[in-house]
Amino acid sequence: MSMESVPNETQLDQIVKNSVFIVIILALLLGMASAQVASTPAHSTQTVMTSGSPGSIRAGHILVRFKTTPGQDMLNQLNTTFGAKVVGRIDKIGVTHLHAPSEAGLALLGHLRKRSDVEFAEFDSTVQAIWQPNTSAPTTFQPNDPYYSTMYSSSHYGNVDQWGPPAVSAPAAWDVTLGDRSIVIAIVDTGVDDTHPDLFSKIVGEYSYVGSIRDGFGHGTHVAGIAAAATNNVVGVAGMCPQCGILSVKVLNDQGSGYISDVASGIIYAASHGARVISLSLGGSGRSSTLQSALAYAVANKALPVCAMGNNGSNSNTPEPGYWHDCLSVIATDQNGAKASFSNYGIKADVAAPGVAILSTMPTYPVTLTTSYGYRTNYDALSGTSMATPMVAGIAGLVLSENPSLTPAQVAGIIEASSGDGVTWTPKLAFGVVNAFNAVSNAIHSDYVTPSANLTSPAEGTTVSGLVTVQAAPTDNTTVHHVDIVQNGTRFMQVLTGGSTTTGTGKNAVSTPAWTVSWPSTTVFNSSITVSAFAVDVFGNTSAAQNLDFTILNKLVTQNGTAYVCWPSSKTCPNTIWQPVTTGVKTQAATHLQGTVSYGALSNSKYADFWLQVFSANADGSGQEYFCGTDQPTVDCYPPLLLQPDGSKSLSNYSGGQIDLISPNKNPASGNATINWTLTYPQ
Repeated sequence: MSMESVPNETQLDQIVKNSVFIVIILALLLGMASAQVASTPAHSTQTVMTSGSPGSIRAGHILVRFKTTPGQDMLNQLNTTFGAKVVGRIDKIGVTHLHAPSEAGLALLGHLRKRSDVEFAEFDSTVQAIWQPNTSAPTTFQPNDPYYSTMYSSSHYGNVDQWGPPAVSAPAAWDVTLGDRSIVIAIVDTGVDDTHPDLFSKIVGEYSYVGSIRDGFGHGTHVAGIAAAATNNVVGVAGMCPQCGILSVKVLNDQGSGYISDVASGIIYAASHGARVISLSLGGSGRSSTLQSALAYAVANKALPVCAMGNNGSNSNTPEPGYWHDCLSVIATDQNGAKASFSNYGIKADVAAPGVAILSTMPTYPVTLTTSYGYRTNYDALSGTSMATPMVAGIAGLVLSENPSLTPAQVAGIIEASSGDGVTWTPKLAFGVVNAFNAVSNAIHSDYVTPSANLTSPAEGTTVSGLVTVQAAPTDNTTVHHVDIVQNGTRFMQVLTGGSTTTGTGKNAVSTPAWTVSWPSTTVFNSSITVSAFAVDVFGNTSAAQNLDFTILNKLVTQNGTAYVCWPSSKTCPNTIWQPVTTGVKTQAATHLQGTVSYGALSNSKYADFWLQVFSANADGSGQEYFCGTDQPTVDCYPPLLLQPDGSKSLSNYSGGQIDLISPNKNPASGNATINWTLTYPQ
């Protein structure tokens, strides 16, 4: 069996620097992975694990939704068996937050998921601010903010001005509306400096789930300024929605990190306290029912979530909340209107906006970004999908200021239809760079007739394989903009649009007619599935769902692996093993991991955790890992991670396994085991 060597400490440091958004998606029964050195795919986005926990879960913290209100007797039994206590509730979505000792986390989660009275149970997991460390037409309204059009000496990007607003036609939009203070944009982030001269007059409320309301990191203050800094006040910078109010909801700590439970609570707080737009420049690597429920609550309460796509440079495995369809998800672009090199992209994306060297407000006092990363106080430029997101949130605020009666779906649809050329969708820019003037121009209209999706292919009940041609013939009294196909709360495949496209050149050119896409069915395992098609017109009116049932049947490729592993890890016997995928991956492919563990002699071990894992590399050398873990001897899971085609990158996909032994005291546990596993994927 072939194994890759372990990257050294310098290589790991460089990998982390090159991929701020470290994605480890956690699986089936998540728990605790090794703190030991392990054999790892070369150039992977390796997370340095501490305290025996993967970097993206909150060990021992479980979010659970019971089907009925749990009785005290049952909660007492969970406490007796697992040491679990109720430490919080997110009442509006019926989620209970349990905390147990870290070492009991897998066992508690496994128990809850087997109970018939549980709707879902999952680990609380981490989220991060999605900023990117630096590695290297006239109108009648021109803001008098000095840095709007005059160069500012930034710390990392040289002399910059506010190039973003003109790039999205904000000056023309400001001729139509400067916004309305009753339209509140919530900044769910690290907090906002409420003493800043460009922000203090704009803040209509503040709340914190992580201690002081003070922004100790700096990210939230920067985001707030992009969305809605005071404008035309002869101070600093201009905001995208000059007169919109700002609601600061702090959910991330002074290092720019936090937990899904707090983010979900923050979204619900914002929607319950009058926010019409929620700016979410953060991301986590899971697929959380808790967060999905919070986003649905926001939309049901007239608030549009606007979400960052992430900074991995990846075209798949989008972080949440950008993963969910209830979000208007944003790609970052550079000064040339091209996708920023670091920005994620792909089918989950909706629009694009400027996200490179974006000048905005910074806290007036020292914070982590200034003391640890060398950025300036008061004002500076940052890059990331974090910066593109509040720009779109500000445009949403302008649209709602023109027409407050619009629903979140209508606002999102208007912004999508106003972006780019107004017709096409591409993986790199989605519907294109947003256009504030076009969006506010379409805010007031008289057409509220919903279109019809009329999905025509594949036919109901068809069996499909390989690349599938998907077609629609939508109708409307005006103009249909796109047809969306959704499953389980997320976009299922590329949107269908009314524009024909041509890819490739010369003999390799392939033309695709309007309302047609080619979908790789290998992204889903063989099964009978149901998807829902929605047509959206240029005014954001959305059709009722057209449900379609069909069956997927592809050839399955299987690769087996066997490994002898030890705890603690050593050079001759690691506790984690990786094996390259040797059979070619032709198109993006779903994965299935199955395996068993047979333990040898164990010493001083209270818990023995068994994990299987899969790794998929991006074209730029970064990648994603997914861990499937249990305290039982068998794992069987379907990770929500796609293997990438071999032709799109130089690195291989990998699968593997590991064990973790947890002792009941300070004395270290030791032992060994043999792992047998199978990776299966469609081709």
